[in-house]
Amino acid sequence: SADLKLLEEATVSVCKSLVEKNPRTGNLGSLIKVFLSRTKELKISAECQNHLFIWQAHNALFIICCLLKVFISQMSEEELQLHFTYEEKA
Repeated sequence: SADLKLLEEATVSVCKSLVEKNPRTGNLGSLIKVFLSRTKELKISAECQNHLFIWQAHNALFIICCLLKVFISQMSEEELQLHFTYEEKA
């Protein structure tokens, strides 16, 4: 738990920036979409012992979890919904 507290303290400015900009950029949703689209490849990567791909997927999932923890703890349900309803402007 001490390591988790250090991680939260070290990333607070990045998380605040993402919370502020994400409704316009859709970066969190994009990260989640990329992760989900690549999960099909995880089984193949494990069978082929492609440790680089597995490591990248692990890191992406870790980032998603950390960001969602911040988002859920600091936002109302309505605000949180804005971060997942991004639509690119034409």
